Amino acid sequence: MAPISKLPSPSIQPQTSRPAASPSQPVAPTAPRAESRVARPVDGFDAAPSNLVDRPGRGKLVDRPTGLRPGSPQIQSSSEPSALRPLTSRKSLAAATETLSAQATPNLPVKDLEKVTSSVSFDKDVSIDSLKLSLDLPHTYQGDLVVSLTSPSGKTATVHDRTGGGKDDLKGSFDLSAFKGEKTQGTWTLTVEDKARADTGTLKSWGLEATGKVGGVDPKPTPSGEPIIAVFDGGVDYKHTDLDEAMWRNPGEVAGDGIDNDGNGYTDDIHGFNVGFDSGDPMKGAGTDHGTHVAGIIASEDNGQGSTGVAAGKAKVLSVGGLYDGKDLLTNFERAVDYVVDQKARGANIRAVNASFGDEYRDAASQARWKAAVQKLADADILLVAATANGNGSNMNNVQDFPANVDMPNVITVASMDRNNDKLARFSSHGDKVVELAAVGEDVLSTVPGGRWDEMSGTSMATPRVAATAALMFAENPNLTAAQVRDLLVKTVELDPDLKGKVSTGGKLDIAAAVAAAKAAATNAFASR
Repeated sequence: MAPISKLPSPSIQPQTSRPAASPSQPVAPTAPRAESRVARPVDGFDAAPSNLVDRPGRGKLVDRPTGLRPGSPQIQSSSEPSALRPLTSRKSLAAATETLSAQATPNLPVKDLEKVTSSVSFDKDVSIDSLKLSLDLPHTYQGDLVVSLTSPSGKTATVHDRTGGGKDDLKGSFDLSAFKGEKTQGTWTLTVEDKARADTGTLKSWGLEATGKVGGVDPKPTPSGEPIIAVFDGGVDYKHTDLDEAMWRNPGEVAGDGIDNDGNGYTDDIHGFNVGFDSGDPMKGAGTDHGTHVAGIIASEDNGQGSTGVAAGKAKVLSVGGLYDGKDLLTNFERAVDYVVDQKARGANIRAVNASFGDEYRDAASQARWKAAVQKLADADILLVAATANGNGSNMNNVQDFPANVDMPNVITVASMDRNNDKLARFSSHGDKVVELAAVGEDVLSTVPGGRWDEMSGTSMATPRVAATAALMFAENPNLTAAQVRDLLVKTVELDPDLKGKVSTGGKLDIAAAVAAAKAAATNAFASR
């Protein structure tokens, strides 16, 4: 495994003093403490100590945020609307939907052991979402008949294949999902064949009804540029001198003009948005130190003091702040997913979401919502990198922990190694059925608001190391899918005896091996052309 050069030696000190120690307080208070946050400063740039995770010295654990519980009262303030509005879809992204129909009345006799054909044509080109065949074929024995439809491209689907026995006539409507994605333009041919003796019929009439997008052209731009990692968390300090060049910039917005230039429902969402306060400024609310620290592990610039992001210069960070404000964690997650999926549809090269948070959800309805939201990420080909809990060695196999324990091909779950990267950290949970690998998450030096740096420990710090590695892999080979990157991360771990039976791979992150595997996959793909 490549050496972990990003971690500071004990002799390296942050450039500025750390905040004074205060009683330990979680970054994301639970519902009973929601009211106490109303008096907090809402701008993370001027955060009071109460807005920072307490970390009085090396080795202080930063617990994984859980956010507000379902049913928690929403914060009410003059700077926040009483109800969160849904994301506004950009109409130009949606192609027009149209329904075409064509009919034929051939009245062709269907004789024993013979085949007949009839055709219809479409002049307009529609990319098919659904296709229905209407058929009127009187015949004294259905079991004699084989009926098929052939598209202009030559694709054939069987409509009826000698079923029905001695029933009379073959009439009705048939859904032909096999033609989804096919183009309508051209000639469609219906073939009817009688495969037995003694019974005959007539192909009286038939027709097609096709519904789909006009022209079959996907108007969404192809994402390009540096891979973007979306940090769902407290807001990221985009003014930090080690992060300002690493932040994603929304090309559809004009900074400071007070106008929703890209029409997505948010004004001046230059570097992301704030789901808790329903605004374009991610730096409001709780946990801005946590989010900024996570972002720094991913992509902070080399400052010569030991704090350099794993994907420095190779990736951008999109900040979804306010995750622990406003609504409960699940609701905020759903809306954050909608935002990044929409931005990817607009051309942003969002390749992964970092989720250094989570909680247990025992009710089936909430579990279904978590899975549906993660499925949206999968459908958009976005990797979800999630932190397991800080349970001091607890096994998470039978815990309904979300989003970490969602079992989908685009999800990878991370435990924490100790500072020396030679054993599971004492504070980390594990689970060989739900956690794939571990990465260093103890005493990690990274950025915090106000141009400062500090050390934090937790699975929250291990997770962005994996997300950043994924960014390096996507940068090396942009053609990889989220599922492929997940598989390569799993296959390239460095085995560690201390992880056997604790994570499914029995291994820890190997950054160099993972990036090399992504590069090899690109080389092999090119050679096979």
